[in-house]
Amino acid sequence: TKNKEKTFTPVCPQSKQSCSLSDRDTGEEDSDPLEDSEFWRLQRRLQEEARVALALARPMARMQVQVERHIQLHRRSPVADLLPHLPHISESLMKRNLRPGDLRDMSLGQLQVITNDLHSQIQSLNEELVQLLLRRDELHVEQDAMLVDVEDLTRHAQQRHVTEKALSK
Repeated sequence: TKNKEKTFTPVCPQSKQSCSLSDRDTGEEDSDPLEDSEFWRLQRRLQEEARVALALARPMARMQVQVERHIQLHRRSPVADLLPHLPHISESLMKRNLRPGDLRDMSLGQLQVITNDLHSQIQSLNEELVQLLLRRDELHVEQDAMLVDVEDLTRHAQQRHVTEKALSK
C-alpha cells in the first residue's frame, strides 16, 4: 500500500496564504483512527499556539510602550542647553515640571524659548500619536483578516477531514 502524507493546511508566513501539504497525496483515500487523532491533535496544538501568541501580545506591547515612554521622558530638552546657568531649570524641563517661582525668575526671552519648545514638543507628540493610531488601526484590520483566515482554514480542514473520512468508509 501507498503511504499518504498527513493532510493539514498551515498558513505560510511570507504570503499569509494557505500552504497545502495535501496536494502530495498518493491517491489512497484510507482514513484510519491514528490519522484522525493526529489531525485533531495538530489542530489543538495550533489553536493553543495561537492562544498563547494572542495572550502574550498585549503584555509585550505594554512593555514596549513603557520602554518608549521612559526613553522619551528622560530625553534631554534642547532648551536645557540654552539655560546652562540654571541647572535646576534644565532638570525641571527634562522632567516637564517647572515651578511658578522658577518661571518668575526668568527673562521674557527665556520664557519665549521655553514656550516655543513646549509648542514644538506638543506638535511632535501629536504627530506621533496620529501615526501610532493609524498603525494601531492597520494592525486591527490585519488581525481581523488573520482571524477570518484561521476560521476559514479550520472550517476547510474540518470539512476536508470529514469528507475524506466519509469516502474511506
